[in-house]
Amino acid sequence: MPEHTDTPKEKILVYIRAEKQKTLHRRQVCINDIASVYCKYSRYEGQIKGMIVDKIRGKKSVISVMKIIEQITEIYDDAQVISIGEPEVLVEYDDNSKNKILEALKVAAVCILIFFGSAFTIMAFNNDISISGVFEHFYKQIMGVDKPQVSVLEVFYCIGLAVGIILFFNHIGKRKLSDDVTPIQVEMDKHNKDTWNTIIDKVKEKQDV
Repeated sequence: MPEHTDTPKEKILVYIRAEKQKTLHRRQVCINDIASVYCKYSRYEGQIKGMIVDKIRGKKSVISVMKIIEQITEIYDDAQVISIGEPEVLVEYDDNSKNKILEALKVAAVCILIFFGSAFTIMAFNNDISISGVFEHFYKQIMGVDKPQVSVLEVFYCIGLAVGIILFFNHIGKRKLSDDVTPIQVEMDKHNKDTWNTIIDKVKEKQDV
């Protein structure tokens, strides 16, 4: 237990900003692993950061900020802890036992499935609305002659389809075209929040048993 020497007369203000989720490669969890800590007195800040707050049981654990505050105030009874982050932290344990080759094969398999699945969906849509018949009718109305097997309509349709997908997702590889948030990013953010809340509830149920 840290010694209290030269303790300031005023209250020790400790600010904690807990993370929403954290992955660790060890089961022992220190406050510094899951939260940012600030205190005017650097000696106290360093001691608080190194405090062990919990141990990961299984693959996931939920650590409440209330537990962190309780542990800090037990040692520093003159501390006033102010939380400005998440009320709970989801901590995952990763033992680095994943097979990198297997992970790469999984990613490759998913990419192949998405590529051919998307291609099949586009072809099925084109066939459903009879896009070839639409092109033939449109070409004959404009040009006055029968459409050749491959015309400018198919070329620009393919280009427009690719450009539309790129603009909608706002990405070319890892590069973003602009800083605007896309609809898919909004939906993914909602999905991640719902997933996080559900995982938190499930892990807490297991811990309470």
